[in-house]
Amino acid sequence: MKKISLFLLILIILFVNGLVKATSWSYEWENVVVEIPLYESLNSYDDLPKATLYKDGTLVGDAKISYNRNGDWLYYAKDVDTSKVGDYKVWYKASESRYKPGHCQNYKQLITFRVIDETAPSINILKDKIIIPLGSKDINYNEYFTVRDNSSEIIINVDDSKVDYNKIGTYDVLIEAIDVSGNKCTKHVEVLIQDENGPVINFLGENNTITIEKNSDIILDDYFKQYFKVIDKIDGDVINTMEYDKIDINAIGNNKITFYFKDSGGNVSSIDINVNVIDELAPSLILSTDNLKLDYLTEPSYELFKTYIVEAKDGIIDLIDKVEIDFSAIELKVGSYIVKYSVSDASGNEVEKDLLVNYVTNKAPELLVEDVVINVGEEVNLKDYVQVSDKSDSNVENNIEIDTTKFNNKAAGIYYLNVTCHNSSNLFSNAYMKVEVIDNEKDVTNYLNIILIGLLLLGSCGFIIYKIIIKRRNKIAD
Repeated sequence: MKKISLFLLILIILFVNGLVKATSWSYEWENVVVEIPLYESLNSYDDLPKATLYKDGTLVGDAKISYNRNGDWLYYAKDVDTSKVGDYKVWYKASESRYKPGHCQNYKQLITFRVIDETAPSINILKDKIIIPLGSKDINYNEYFTVRDNSSEIIINVDDSKVDYNKIGTYDVLIEAIDVSGNKCTKHVEVLIQDENGPVINFLGENNTITIEKNSDIILDDYFKQYFKVIDKIDGDVINTMEYDKIDINAIGNNKITFYFKDSGGNVSSIDINVNVIDELAPSLILSTDNLKLDYLTEPSYELFKTYIVEAKDGIIDLIDKVEIDFSAIELKVGSYIVKYSVSDASGNEVEKDLLVNYVTNKAPELLVEDVVINVGEEVNLKDYVQVSDKSDSNVENNIEIDTTKFNNKAAGIYYLNVTCHNSSNLFSNAYMKVEVIDNEKDVTNYLNIILIGLLLLGSCGFIIYKIIIKRRNKIAD
């Protein structure tokens, strides 16, 4: 009888405490490495990485998945610089609104944006034919061409192996430019080796013209010398013998100027050059910064923003007092505003500069967090138990975040969740929320177990008492 009762008791306990298999959710990502051409916008490519939701290993085809593409923990989208070749990483987060699995496995994925350069450099030959005196050595061909590329790192190779500098003739020189991504461009230039009685003058400019900006703060000799390469067969470089007709660089106009060069033997070579004095260059306008932070209650003024002007000049003429400053866009609240600077010279050439002024606060949001008590499996909006205040940011409630990584509403227990909030000035506050998950069904099961055990003990005691009474009656009867 005891064995039968114990067996029934075990069956009842196993039935009441039946095991429940938990549902498993996970994400799988595609396009975790995205290539972006140099200088392309990240916005055209940031939607390529996508996630799919799986329930117990089976694809959930009708899931409604949204993404947080701003990044997190040292890998942010704002740090992706498409003006530089390289790999940039951004943390993506996926969330699903139909089945609401929460932060399940692989909800967060590190995406690699690879900025690539597929554009070859371009070589501009300044002269179709380069004249070099007989017997010249160590020719610097870099003066006869320019190279442009969308990247700053370029390897330039000049192959003049076919040139015999000690023999009159025409030769071919190969110029090669390779950028850091391996894109290559080549050009050929014709080199003429000849013997001249006087110095050989090579004008390195274009259209036989030198252009000078009016009021330029320059040393005229040094400025003119950069346009010439003058080599004598015997003396070598004689650029320092340069002489030229008088010119007024403060008067706008085109002037025909003769430049003279001579060697130690008195041989003189000359060339006529058009020197054009113009006023097309806008004044210089330099600010001490292009990005400024101020308290959001700071009153804007001309005097305040004038202090950020480092220089405003038209050549050697100071124009700081003529700079116009437009700060009308500023409001006394947190936000980013553009202050516009502009100045013009006597010819109407104008330059403008923008100063980004960020109005911020130095106070973090204030958080008030309530304790939460829920039943096992109960779904609640934890943000309903959080209050936040910030005078500088009316939308600060939208920035509340609750870390539920270790929270499980299907398991009884006490959880402490980290609550954070940042305002529009990127100042943070945090607090901890106590969440108690109560298992009422487990309590009922425990009560039933106690009752069953009590009944079993009561029955056992009754049976024993019954046996004792029967035994005593039999003894009395004897």
